[in-house]
Amino acid sequence: KTPLASLVGYLEAVENKIVIGEEKDEYIHVAHEKAHYMKSFVENLFEWVKLDSGEQIFHFEKFDLNELSRNIIADWIPVLESNHFEYEFVIPETEYFIRIDVNAYTRVLNNLFQNIIIHSAGDKMALHICEDIQQAKIIISDNGKGIAAKDLTSIFDRFYRTDASRNSSKGGSGIGLSIVKKIMEDHGGQVWATSKEGTGTTMYLALRKYQEVP
Repeated sequence: KTPLASLVGYLEAVENKIVIGEEKDEYIHVAHEKAHYMKSFVENLFEWVKLDSGEQIFHFEKFDLNELSRNIIADWIPVLESNHFEYEFVIPETEYFIRIDVNAYTRVLNNLFQNIIIHSAGDKMALHICEDIQQAKIIISDNGKGIAAKDLTSIFDRFYRTDASRNSSKGGSGIGLSIVKKIMEDHGGQVWATSKEGTGTTMYLALRKYQEVP
């Protein structure tokens, strides 16, 4: 309710002509940002409810994880560059097939990339894919402020926000990583994180290799 009440407060100040000129323009700008935050929050909340209730329908298909990852990353390169991030992507050239819902996997990477840009306070990120005969591991790291040890075990819980996130002007819904975790679980995979304050955070995704049924 807090961002909604804040949004209403800014708009009422403009409507009642409490602010004028440049201050009015600034209030409208802030209200616009808060409206987008609320839109994103509601969309994430609806997605979480569908996932949590089992109403989300996944369309699992056989895909090459490496090619799929490259296609998703390609859309993020302009975003990373415009936000002054250096990046490194290490993806095997060989094919590695998994059974996956393309939209769901795209959502997972999008959430993790967005978290880095908005919340990490870093300027470098990397994605490496490592594979063996049983599973693939997607490793996404940044050089940002890191996550406190007391928060690390809870970051995938719904609505959980670290102290830094709660105090940040950029906010955070506390839903994005819980969506990542639920999608990974529904794919028979795993997600976990390691971090050190002041050094950065690394996210790990593990997905089983596709096995042909005899």
